[in-house]
Parts: sequence; structure tokens; C-alpha cells
Amino acid sequence: MAAPSASPSSPSDFAKLVFMLRWLFLLALPLYCQPVVFLHGWGADSTFFEAQATALRPHHSVTLMDLPGHGQAATQTPQGMPTFVNSLEATRTRLKANQLILIGHSFGALVARQYALAHPTRVAALILLDGAIFQLPPGEQDRQRWSENIARLAASFGPAVEKTQRERSISVFLSNLHHPNTPRDIQLRVLRTALQTPPAAAEATLLAMADLKLWTPATVPVPTLFLRTGKQAPPGEEAFLRSLFPTLTYKYLPGLGHYLMLDNPAMLNEELLAFLRRSKQP
Repeated sequence: MAAPSASPSSPSDFAKLVFMLRWLFLLALPLYCQPVVFLHGWGADSTFFEAQATALRPHHSVTLMDLPGHGQAATQTPQGMPTFVNSLEATRTRLKANQLILIGHSFGALVARQYALAHPTRVAALILLDGAIFQLPPGEQDRQRWSENIARLAASFGPAVEKTQRERSISVFLSNLHHPNTPRDIQLRVLRTALQTPPAAAEATLLAMADLKLWTPATVPVPTLFLRTGKQAPPGEEAFLRSLFPTLTYKYLPGLGHYLMLDNPAMLNEELLAFLRRSKQP
């Protein structure tokens, strides 16, 4: 005698199955997406990227990272660039990610490049926002003078300087980074965050840039977007950056200050999503 055939699934059973499959897909989504890690700049913190994280989360697994000495990691005083690179590698390990998409602003862009050089197989793409990646003068003496100037600037933000003078130095430094159209509340937010950075960390972070061993012509051959803001794009910068990032997409965004993620978050979100789509990142 033939076994009785199973009765058709009811509509409620089918709805449950669809719900379970959708839930499993959402759980697995981060495994199939290249995680995006945001790296803020000097004197900032991860909250500066909240609008970008919201825009990217429907498409990517997103991590907002506080660099050593800043934000929730303020108790860690950096000891040169290796501190930042090692902290980022620890984040990748914690995420159990094979590769990362790094979005770095200002000093965070320099950290992203140094990480890519130290861990070349761990970076899927780079997005560098008004990055602190400069073409140094060619002469040895001029390069040394540049390094000494950075060190003096760093010292003016450090614990050896009287509090009022230190705060004045930081205020002047930051005021030169804003566009005339940058709203006052954004300027004040940036200033308050910088003043909350521990003086030792503020000095050590900027001092890390003065290490001339960082400024090599080594290349990073991954899809790279570089967005420059300010009064004008520095002459020759695109060609210089292309020598470091062979697959570079370079774009100058007029009318924005250094903190473009705060000045015009919607515009930046569009640039990020468009580049990631073009790069065919999952």
C-alpha cells in the first residue's frame, strides 16, 4: 500500500519559512560583505562618521573605530604609527574579516595607507577623505625641516604647554581647516572634540606624522578614492597620489571644509556609495 502523500504546506507555514530564510540571510550578510572600517583624523572621534555609517549599513558591515588616544580609546597613548596600525589589525582580527574597506579622514587616511603597506592582503579598497598624505620636498634638508615643523606643531598641543595657550593653538589650527561656509555649530563641535583629546595623545598622534620613514614611494595597488577639499586642489597632487595608488580615482570637491563628513554628509554619502558600486565591492 502506498504511503499517504504529505499535505500541502499551509500559507502560514510558507510565511514562517520565508521569515526564517530572510533572518538567516541577514545573519550571514556580514560574512559576504567586505567590512567597512572608518578611521577619523587627529583630535576627532568615531562619532564624526555617524551619518556615513547610517548610509552604508544597508549595504555593508560597518565599524566606527576610535583611534588610540581618541574617543573611547582615549586612555591609550600612541607610540608612533605602529600603535595605530596594530590597533587596526586587532580590529580586523576581532571582526574575523579576511579583508577590509578602509575609509580614512585626514590623519586616518595616513593610517589606512600605512596599514595597507604593512598588511597588503588585508585591504580590499581605500577611500581617503582630505587625507594627510603629502608630497614632501625632495631635498634631505628640506624634508628634515618639514619633520621638525610638524614636531613643533605637535608640541604646541602637548602637556608641556600651559592650558590656555594650548587651547588657543588648537583653535587657530582648526579654524584654518574650515570653509567660510562651515556652520558655526560644526566648528564648535570639532573644537570641543579636539580639546577633549588628552594632551599627550594629541601631541603623540601628530608627532607620528613627523617620522620620515613613513614617507616612501611605496605603492598600494587596490581601488582607491581620494577626495580633496579646501580652496583649491594642490598643484600636481593628483599625479603624485597616482604614483602611490595606481588605481586612483581623484576628485576635488569645492565649497567644503576639511570636515566634509559634517559639512555635507549627503554629498559624501553619495560619493562613497557610488565608488563602492563602481569598485564592485559586495
